[in-house]
Amino acid sequence: MSSLGQRTLSGFLWTFASETGTRAISFIIGIVLARLLAPEHFGLIAMLYIFFEISNSFVNSGFSQALIRKDTITEEDKSTTFIINVSIAVFFYLLLWHGAPNIARFFDQPQLVSLTRFMGLTVLIQAFVIVQRATFTQQLRFREIGIITLVANLLAGITGITLAYLGFEVWALANKYVLLILFKTCIFWILQPWFPKKWFSRDSFKYLFGFGSKLLAAGLLDTFFKNIYKVIIGRVFSATMLGFYTHAQTYVQTASKGSINTIQKVTYPILSKTKNDPLRLKNAYRKIIKTTSFIIFPLVTGLALIAEPMVLTLVGNQWLPAVPFLQILCISGAIYHLHSINLNILKVVGRSDLFLKIEIIKKINITVAIVVGLQFGIWGLMIAQVISSYVALFVNLYYTKQFISYPYHEQFKDLFPVVLHMLPMVLVVYGIAAIPAINVSVKLLLAIGMGAATYLLTSIMVKSEVLRDIKSLLGERFQLLNKIPI
Repeated sequence: MSSLGQRTLSGFLWTFASETGTRAISFIIGIVLARLLAPEHFGLIAMLYIFFEISNSFVNSGFSQALIRKDTITEEDKSTTFIINVSIAVFFYLLLWHGAPNIARFFDQPQLVSLTRFMGLTVLIQAFVIVQRATFTQQLRFREIGIITLVANLLAGITGITLAYLGFEVWALANKYVLLILFKTCIFWILQPWFPKKWFSRDSFKYLFGFGSKLLAAGLLDTFFKNIYKVIIGRVFSATMLGFYTHAQTYVQTASKGSINTIQKVTYPILSKTKNDPLRLKNAYRKIIKTTSFIIFPLVTGLALIAEPMVLTLVGNQWLPAVPFLQILCISGAIYHLHSINLNILKVVGRSDLFLKIEIIKKINITVAIVVGLQFGIWGLMIAQVISSYVALFVNLYYTKQFISYPYHEQFKDLFPVVLHMLPMVLVVYGIAAIPAINVSVKLLLAIGMGAATYLLTSIMVKSEVLRDIKSLLGERFQLLNKIPI
């Protein structure tokens, strides 16, 4: 295996382990907190996400992506990034502090004043670690990143559970949110202490902002519209309804986004180093699309089928209204990875201008969907979200086919076998979930076990190309995979 291939595999394994471990820890912590707290508490925190994420988008300014893309990061680059990020962070924290009463009035929730000012500290904290994170990623140091993420999530989660048990209610969630960022920042600084050794460089700023500014604008649009449904549900409906929505969203993200984040974190810096070889880029991209779909399609589909017994088993009757939210969100969640990977290509080839153009087109699409969907209440809004997600996918695919000669029909041809091989699993899981006279916990375990076994056996029987690729790639590390007869 080539040096780049070894680094790719090592990076993938460490990042996947980190993402899987982090998602698993967060998922378990979320279940415990959901049993200790009310849906309204989760809804209150969700109302504020958009303000913190928009602030963090400005703080990052797209500079971290620009740093990762560079072959060599100079001290001028690091110092310029640090000075800009910290300056912007201070400005936005002051903005959040003074704007907190307006946020509280908008949602008609007085508690949001103090929550905004406390949780807004994360904007300041994250500004002090952007250089280290970008450097670690650019150097493909995924093992350290994975360990940092895992440890920080565990410490913050334990603290949050303790506070919830002691009766701190919504403040347990707020402290967990802040401590997660604080622990990550502290560990990064312990592993790699760094202070600016140069002053602001105009040349560095010109390069970094030239590439990063378009990603900043695109990121702002994406952040705003990614959170706009939470804002609308919290403002038009209620904090409790928003709690159900965000809880359902957590399940979908746990099932799909761990793999997506792994692929993005590993492939972006590596493909950036081979961006001048279109054929190699396309071949790697095809494998990524097929492999992630092989994992995510059945995972998200199965999640929709077992939604009710899973919610009842894990968090109880008070969260049962989250089931229909979960099932609808799974329809769009099945293609999260296709959105992300297609957009990653534009960053790899350096077309951040088109990245921004695509985001503008897609956000117009979302705006129309929201306006129309709201006319039919909360479920109209949910269905509109799904439809707009699939429309946006075609926009992403259009530009991908131009840069790496990978047209619509080829992408769908690569994905169709995965969907076809999944059908026996769907029938088995649906049949088990439909059995009335069976304990919900037993039903859940049977559906998961039988569904996974059916999908694997089907893939072996049809000699799945993707399963063969996975076996070839990981067989050296995991000898058990070599026993699969394919």
